[in-house]
Amino acid sequence: MKKTNYITTAIVYPNSRIHVGWAWECLGADWLARGLSALGEKTYFVTGMDEHSVKVQRAAEVKNLSPQSYCDQMSEDIQKVLTQMGIRYDRFIRTSDADHQCVVQSLVQRAFDQGDIYKAKYEGFYCEGCEAFYTEKDLKEGVCPAHNKSAKWITEENYFFRLSKYQDRLLKLFQDQPTFLQPEYRKAEVVNFIQAGLKDFSISRSTFSWGVPLPFDSKHVVYVWFDALINYLTAAGLEFKLKNMTQPKGESENLFENNWPASVHIIGKDITRFHCVYWPAMLMSLGIALPERVFAHGFIQVKGDRLSKSSGNVVTPDEVMAVSGADPFRYYLLAENQFSQDGNFSIDALVLKNNADLANDFGNLVNRSINMARKYFPEVLITPPKQRTHSLEVQASFEKLISELRLALDHIEPSEYVLACNARSRLLNLYIDQTKPWALAKLNTEASQEQLHEVIYTLLEGIRWLATSFIPVLPFKIPEVFNQLGIAFPEAFGSLKALEWGELSYKPSQPQPIYPRLELPQ
Repeated sequence: MKKTNYITTAIVYPNSRIHVGWAWECLGADWLARGLSALGEKTYFVTGMDEHSVKVQRAAEVKNLSPQSYCDQMSEDIQKVLTQMGIRYDRFIRTSDADHQCVVQSLVQRAFDQGDIYKAKYEGFYCEGCEAFYTEKDLKEGVCPAHNKSAKWITEENYFFRLSKYQDRLLKLFQDQPTFLQPEYRKAEVVNFIQAGLKDFSISRSTFSWGVPLPFDSKHVVYVWFDALINYLTAAGLEFKLKNMTQPKGESENLFENNWPASVHIIGKDITRFHCVYWPAMLMSLGIALPERVFAHGFIQVKGDRLSKSSGNVVTPDEVMAVSGADPFRYYLLAENQFSQDGNFSIDALVLKNNADLANDFGNLVNRSINMARKYFPEVLITPPKQRTHSLEVQASFEKLISELRLALDHIEPSEYVLACNARSRLLNLYIDQTKPWALAKLNTEASQEQLHEVIYTLLEGIRWLATSFIPVLPFKIPEVFNQLGIAFPEAFGSLKALEWGELSYKPSQPQPIYPRLELPQ
């Protein structure tokens, strides 16, 4: 049985620097992997670069570089930005990787040998932006709807995959597995496309040489989508299975079996057709299990327009983080927009979101709670209260939090996850207002001191639960919360699963603002 939650993003074209739209996808996948790991589940998270395409070759020519040298430079830049964002992937796969070329050639040969790949002449419309062939009805007056550019009419002799052969099996897939594509409302468009009649698609090109050579015809290279989609199998460890190779030291003996089928492919909604029609058909042909589900998120828009390299309205993550820092950037993208819908990006909105939620709400809660703990119980180890009169409801709410976080992870909805955390932050702030610890301290009776101790411990314990819950969203600054609480930062694996109310004692250190207010840029 598969033992790992295998999570992937779409691999990105390196024809230009990454933008905030793809960053949103990576952050969603990173949050999911971190969250499942915190619940004690094994994860394997992969992202990477889709290098073999005409537009990448042309980008290299503009810089007077070979495609390989250009992609090497872009790989370094992209991974640097991902690191700045706190993306904790297990593998960054490139379609020029040696093991990927081996897997692609093995699988193309397998499909060819069983008659699912054949040679034919192609005439039709082609969009370089999508790296896709289109019929006239797919276009709007000859213009690609995704890139708003005219498609080119091309004539080539290519190899084709018999997609039409799998039409009935694909329809049965969506009938038998209604959750294969999520959110569910995207399913109708894909099913309608299949029912309209599937046409075989080109899997090779002979007009350029930057790509994986076809093993049975060296004049052709594997076309980008047949090459790119197989990255998910390569990254899962298929090469070792195909060649019966010794696996890397420390890896499970069943690397591919542990990882595959993928738990979820997280992709943009514009490539749903490729992942929910082409990809399942390819896997059916190859006799390989299908991924458990595909999750198609929306687009990030700026002032109502989709972020797009082709349109030039690109905002890069490092530009934003130079103003905001990494945690506020992560928080804004994960919390502000519903992942399954289109979202908006604005640096002004990011600043306001940071100041309202991280600085004023959560940050202020941490700061004043620790200040009160140090003021009212100086140099004292604050232990769990022996009797409680008013904190049971707070505890009950926090003990429901984990199931709410689990549900948000199941839905792949980071905004729901953050909403659940913020509800507890507000609950603790309200608890302070209701119990008035300053008034209890002023009374200075034995009963009031017991109640004050209960209040302060409840606040510190609640902050620990909140900080642990926030780690998948805010990995950079949250460790400082644990430092100020005077306790060890928890192990990442199983940190949420291990939470128990009232298991620790606290001796807080000097508090410092964790999330200072940001100023709107001029």
